[in-house]
Amino acid sequence: MTTILAYDFGTTSLKAAVIEDGRLVAEANSAYPIRQEQPGWAEQDPDLLWDAACQAGRRALEGSQAGEGASRVVDAVVFVAPWKAIIPVADGAPLRDAIIWMDGRAAAQADRLNAAVGEFVGTGQEYWPRLMWLKESEAAVWQRAEWFMGMTTYLRWRATGVVVTEPSDDFMRSEASMVAARLQAVLRAAGLDGDVDRFPPVVASTSIVGRVTAEAAAQLGVPEGTPVAAGFGDLPAITVGADAARAGDVHIYFGTSSWLSVVEEAHTPIDAPLHFALDENTRAATFALQTGCLAYDWIVEQMYGAEKAHLNDGIQQLVNAEVAEVPAGADNLLATHWLNGELPPLSKSAKGLFLNLTTSHDRRHMVRAMMESICYSHRASLARWEEQTGERRDEVRVVGGGAVSTVWMQMLADVLGRTVVVPNAPRYAGVLGAYACAETALTDAGGAARVVASSERPVARFTPDPANVPVYDRLFAISQRLFPALSEIFADLNAPATQEGTVVSP
Repeated sequence: MTTILAYDFGTTSLKAAVIEDGRLVAEANSAYPIRQEQPGWAEQDPDLLWDAACQAGRRALEGSQAGEGASRVVDAVVFVAPWKAIIPVADGAPLRDAIIWMDGRAAAQADRLNAAVGEFVGTGQEYWPRLMWLKESEAAVWQRAEWFMGMTTYLRWRATGVVVTEPSDDFMRSEASMVAARLQAVLRAAGLDGDVDRFPPVVASTSIVGRVTAEAAAQLGVPEGTPVAAGFGDLPAITVGADAARAGDVHIYFGTSSWLSVVEEAHTPIDAPLHFALDENTRAATFALQTGCLAYDWIVEQMYGAEKAHLNDGIQQLVNAEVAEVPAGADNLLATHWLNGELPPLSKSAKGLFLNLTTSHDRRHMVRAMMESICYSHRASLARWEEQTGERRDEVRVVGGGAVSTVWMQMLADVLGRTVVVPNAPRYAGVLGAYACAETALTDAGGAARVVASSERPVARFTPDPANVPVYDRLFAISQRLFPALSEIFADLNAPATQEGTVVSP
């Protein structure tokens, strides 16, 4: 038996799970704040995240031992966390709070960088402009820093004292986000080419990078010397946990943010808003939605707030039952899920709306229309990839919290016109991917280029309803006309806050 203590960090909360031979034994959650001192800023205290990991991990371990005659032995620990955090470290401690992925403070630096490179590299939310901001605005911190760590690097370092990163969070050298020549051009234009040595060396995700120190063991609740796997960022962990990590695999993640990813060989020229590395040979082209299930949660809170206060998690059963009463297309009601703006080909200025609302519609229609809007966006992304490659996928795997809804998954199958496959335990794709990574590290000594979760997990399959497909074909085509028709109005309404092309994370 292989038992792994796996941590899956999100932006505001984490899951700690004890997984034994691919079976979830126990879990615990913990939350932590985002500090936003100024508009567009987003920071977190790395020490608070470490403390949250220690607390949640110990609770999960305690839960796994309930009814056991002896303490459960943990064979390895692995961390998964959002990418693109910036944590300057010196003398064994962070020099400031982490500037996390959703921080957009570096708009001026992004404008300069885009102009210097001669093409769009990113907004003030992108990694390189935020590094430029730190170097220019906090020179003393920059000069003092011995290392610039990402979040997973920091967590591994706290556990082992070893400073390494892995391909999915190595933006200074990785070819995941751009070819090497362009990356070098970006580093030169950003004035960062002389700082590369202060970014951690790279090891395979499936490596054992070190062992838990005595201090960390007392905090985490595992024995000193427990192996720690390199792990990877949240996007590749979910890809692996979805069993969608082979070249050509397609999956959709239904979480707070949402995305469609296609795994490809590292040098395949796919035009996508984002790319992330799985290993040195494989990456994923990613078509991301800044706001995914967050929009669903928002509309449910607005329409079903009173019931939610009494039913708590049971609210989902009520909402699904009522949404299922509404016909496909929500009686010609369209919505947009763009509550926080969106990536190109849309805009940060794009926002949510309901179109064609009448007195015949009620809250059921509004929730269904919002759910359908997310499905339309994923259909547009799938079409964008298929048009570039000339390929077609008749099946799409789906994971994340939204994948638990059978009503939504049938809706997605009808909108895509493809079979939707939902593996067992779709909410736990991140920790299952982390487990697969650590198990491979233990059994193969990091030799495997890519880890793939077990394909033997039970799945649910949703096939398109022939009666609904033409309804959704028509409404999808209309939905694609909304942003072109309204882009100037959105820009006028939201001009002071407009930034093109932001980046997402779960």
